[in-house]
Amino acid sequence: MPKGYLIAQVTVTDPLAFALYAKVAGELLRASGARQILDPASAIVAEGNPRARTVIFEFASFDAAKAFWNSPDYQASIALRRDAAQGDFILVEGAP
Repeated sequence: MPKGYLIAQVTVTDPLAFALYAKVAGELLRASGARQILDPASAIVAEGNPRARTVIFEFASFDAAKAFWNSPDYQASIALRRDAAQGDFILVEGAP
């Protein structure tokens, strides 16, 4: 079964508020079995204008990634980042 991924591209506008969101979301991600698969500090923009920070989380399956995103706990945590960052979040299924 292919893995599932959450790709987050974020520009933080309020670092203190974002830190609280990151703590809560990080705990929820760990509880869901997700793992971060890259070091966002290592990114080199080769072309284009992405947001300041890109992170990819890997889940056991695409269904697990969707279940995490749609969970009531994660949906509640989104309120913590609304005024702390602007972002794009993409759920995608890995290649078979």
